[in-house]
Amino acid sequence: MHSSLNRLQTAFGFFTTCAFTLASIIAVLSLIPIPSPTSPLSATIKPTDIQVIKGRPHYYARTREEYATIRFDLDADLSPLFTWNTKQLFVYVTANYPSTKNGQEVSESIIWDMIIPATATPWSLQNLKTTYFPDKKTQRQQRQQAKNNNKKSTTNKTPKTTTDVVQPGRLKLKNQKPKYQITDPTGLMSARTNVTLQVSWNVQPWVGALVWDKGYFGSRVGSWKKGNVGRSKSFDLPSIKGE
Repeated sequence: MHSSLNRLQTAFGFFTTCAFTLASIIAVLSLIPIPSPTSPLSATIKPTDIQVIKGRPHYYARTREEYATIRFDLDADLSPLFTWNTKQLFVYVTANYPSTKNGQEVSESIIWDMIIPATATPWSLQNLKTTYFPDKKTQRQQRQQAKNNNKKSTTNKTPKTTTDVVQPGRLKLKNQKPKYQITDPTGLMSARTNVTLQVSWNVQPWVGALVWDKGYFGSRVGSWKKGNVGRSKSFDLPSIKGE
């Protein structure tokens, strides 16, 4: 006869095996875009304002050094990356420039990033929590919202149109200010040549591994159009501002 502890261990082991198998199936299926995207990814980026300044790029910097700030315009459609297993999308822009004179080695510096969460559904964790386990504050807000809706229906006023994003992943930025400055270990940034801006992404699923656009599975989950999509034309950094 098996003891109760042995039976509990067997049941727990069977449960974890089933859960691991289900998670593995979900992780594999998430590499197959469902539904299939109607159009490939697209992105256009170009710099609008480039400056090189000599100073302290951070409040904790001990010495003055040269750093660059690049404003840019970005028009991108990354909506095909959002599937049933997408939790959020991490989008970032890098400035790439040769770090050696021969140009064989390239340095990448992130100047801007953004997290785009997937749109909420009735089966989202937060919505399920609000529906079945509401707190007192949420209940008061729901009652107040119901009263407001009743008042609006009696006045026969035209309801306001919603401004919620229906399809996430669409970005249209004009003269966007960078979040981070570009610095170099040498402390010199002025007059650097052949600099380009690159748009990259990282899909973070609910279940499964992270997928990068430069990784092996990047072309399976979402691929760029042919050509230099998501990459700006090369440009040169100016001299230090004020000199």
